[in-house]
Amino acid sequence: MKLLMLSIREIRKKKFFSFLMLLVCVIAMQTVLSAFTNAASAAYQQKIFESNMGVDMEKVLHLNYQYTEESPEFANVIRQYLDYIKALQGVEAAGQFDATGMYFFELENMDEYKAINGELLKGQKYENYPGISQLLSIDEEILSFVKGGITEYTATTSGLLPLYVSEVFKDILSEGQILTDERTGGQYEIAGYIPIDAKWVEEDDLIRYPLVSLNGWFIAPFTKQSRDDIMTQLSSLHNTYVFLSDHADIDFVKEQVSTYPLQHGFEASAVLISEEYKGYQSETAAFTRRQILLALFISIMATSSVTAVFTTNTLLKKKQYGIWIANGFTLSDIAAEIAIEIFIIIFCSGIFAWGMKWIELTRSIDLFKTVLLTVHIRYTLPICIILAFILTMIAALIPITKLMKYQPCELIGGDTNGSD
Repeated sequence: MKLLMLSIREIRKKKFFSFLMLLVCVIAMQTVLSAFTNAASAAYQQKIFESNMGVDMEKVLHLNYQYTEESPEFANVIRQYLDYIKALQGVEAAGQFDATGMYFFELENMDEYKAINGELLKGQKYENYPGISQLLSIDEEILSFVKGGITEYTATTSGLLPLYVSEVFKDILSEGQILTDERTGGQYEIAGYIPIDAKWVEEDDLIRYPLVSLNGWFIAPFTKQSRDDIMTQLSSLHNTYVFLSDHADIDFVKEQVSTYPLQHGFEASAVLISEEYKGYQSETAAFTRRQILLALFISIMATSSVTAVFTTNTLLKKKQYGIWIANGFTLSDIAAEIAIEIFIIIFCSGIFAWGMKWIELTRSIDLFKTVLLTVHIRYTLPICIILAFILTMIAALIPITKLMKYQPCELIGGDTNGSD
């Protein structure tokens, strides 16, 4: 405690010097922590994706359309194409999903619904429309695509399409309740609830984008009308998946997926999700390496600056150290004081930099905000603390080594020209 108080007093004595050192370290630490946060977030994003996939990525094909038409007749072509794929040997199922915003007649002006939904929509594209409902239309064949949601649709007592409601609405929407699509007049019966922690893949890119929380969402099968609607079909094209059996001839299925469209006026191909995922991992591996190298470079530069300053400071304070020895301090005490002084500056700058990054992320509207914040809190803070200890040991090594070369009599005599 005595050495800690002495170190704090020394820092306070040279306020301007300490402020400059703190500023340099804050800038360096902020760059280092940002690099670590970005690098770790890519790995964390992959971990989340892998843990939530409900299928073997080696057994799922993702359809990609290179050329399509936008005519009403093309919706029928797509339906026939999917039926053709389902009939192929080695194919267990094929299906699509589509995420959209729509209004239920019974909910659009319900105050309780708008209050809950409005909170959930803050910061999202529908935040100014609290009466809207986010609907995820999913073919039953691919409900198992992501874990934690619904695995099958149950038949309703009314014979209407089943509708699954987020548990956040459980107190205001009950099973068996009928909801009406305001635009089409189609009706659904609430058949169950979506778990609070349920997620689904992002419709624009299931691998590169974070999974979507289904809090506040509705899930239902496609309506017959949507099957005939060209806009719905076009928005679902990119989210078409084919589930393969264990003994499927993957090359054969891929060939048939590509051959059929050429005979019917459009172009499409298929790729395994595992292949897409490996490509993404290669991209992120290169990015992660660059971020880590940047963090190491900045750490070395910051450590070099601190080391140089404290080494010079040690040489200039020989007389003061001599006075301390005359008052009962040992060389080991002085070495500990130097290390503590360096640690206080680096540790405070690290915590300050971490806090600045945390504030930046909380105010961010980045698509990866949740992932970045989670990584920053769970992993970057411990890294910050560990880094402070490591940098302190490195930065203190040279000034302490210099100090230990002095004889007590040199320090007490205040000789600044002694051998180094």
